[in-house]
Amino acid sequence: MMKRRFFHLSIFIVGIFFSCEEKQQPRLGSGLDFSSSTIVEDGQGSQYTIGFDQVSNINQDPFIHKKNAAGETVWRIRYEETPVDGRGILLGWFEGRLFAVFSVDGGSTASTYINAHQVRAGSFTNVFQSGYERGGGPKVSVVCEIDPNNGQIIRGTFLTARLNNGNTNTLNVRKISYRNGILYLKANSAAWPPGTGTRYVRMPDIDDSDRIDNAFWLYYEMKDDFSEIIKAELLRERF
Repeated sequence: MMKRRFFHLSIFIVGIFFSCEEKQQPRLGSGLDFSSSTIVEDGQGSQYTIGFDQVSNINQDPFIHKKNAAGETVWRIRYEETPVDGRGILLGWFEGRLFAVFSVDGGSTASTYINAHQVRAGSFTNVFQSGYERGGGPKVSVVCEIDPNNGQIIRGTFLTARLNNGNTNTLNVRKISYRNGILYLKANSAAWPPGTGTRYVRMPDIDDSDRIDNAFWLYYEMKDDFSEIIKAELLRERF
């Protein structure tokens, strides 16, 4: 009888332990300072603003504008100046480095497209996704590191979802953080998002039932040379 009671008590204690462990499991990205801001400062008085210029009734071009502590313009750069739409979405200043997220449509191979315009040589070489790829129109995200001295893109990658036929589709990066060589991203997409790896491979083990409000809500960790997604998780709630 005593052995049986001890066995039941042991099972009860183990159950409580695992229940507590489950409740205490931290959320993905907890403890990180995520940015979704369009304005950041660098700690030395300079301010960076991201946005877009409405260059025609149907076309936008993304920019970043740097001002010094006196409010004077240091540089203001447009990163895409083609007939397709581009917008500046958010900035993050982390560990002395400036990161930006843009959105662009497909459909241009011009020298003024975002991966060829205001870039350092090789900035989109050997990265996760160097261009828009197949499919034409829907806006996608481009995540970049920006040189705070001159505004050039140091490194960058496209991040996209895909339809069943393989065509590029929208993926929106909504928040960004950085720590010790790793970029942390929160995003959503309506089409199939990427999983881990050095190129697009559809995130495994997800289906339409995993959508929340008709979208997949996503968490990514990426190397800061933009070459590889090292963690890709489907979130079970909106952020």
